[in-house]
Amino acid sequence: MKGRERYTPSRRILCQMKDYCGVRIKTHLSENRVNQELRDIIRAVPQTKTLRLVLAAVITAALLCGCSRSDSKFDSKAWKAGGSSSRGAMVQDLTDRGLLIGSTRTEVVDLLGEPDMCGVSTQNGPTVSPAKCSDGKVDWFGYNVVTIPRCNFWKCYLNVNFNSDTYRVEDLAVSD
Repeated sequence: MKGRERYTPSRRILCQMKDYCGVRIKTHLSENRVNQELRDIIRAVPQTKTLRLVLAAVITAALLCGCSRSDSKFDSKAWKAGGSSSRGAMVQDLTDRGLLIGSTRTEVVDLLGEPDMCGVSTQNGPTVSPAKCSDGKVDWFGYNVVTIPRCNFWKCYLNVNFNSDTYRVEDLAVSD
């Protein structure tokens, strides 16, 4: 097989370009130039994918790690005016001081404002069915909060749980 040339994909393409249907076609591309262009493309593709991967990793890390917050003292006006991040910074103080325990639904709304979600407990354990906040059977209020970075992507709530007989707050929890 000494006299036989080895056909690479680029050489095969060139041969097809030069001799199509038995007619010689003049081409200005030399084999070296095609090979060099192919090498350049092969070198650029991994760099582009790598660059994109690194860029995606940096952005993700910045979003997850750069979203730090400091706990702050609960303030009703700031809670009502602020977004889920500022609320999240106040959750620890609100729960530690037990400001809502024993409060009625009206008192909770006066202190925290209208809830973002409302629900009624089901008979099948700790699950809640969504309901209109004006429904008299509502025994759960949910307030959007950002307490940890993943709450920027998934909904996290301050869960205000009411006793289903007295409709007074019996428990607070954060679902994150």
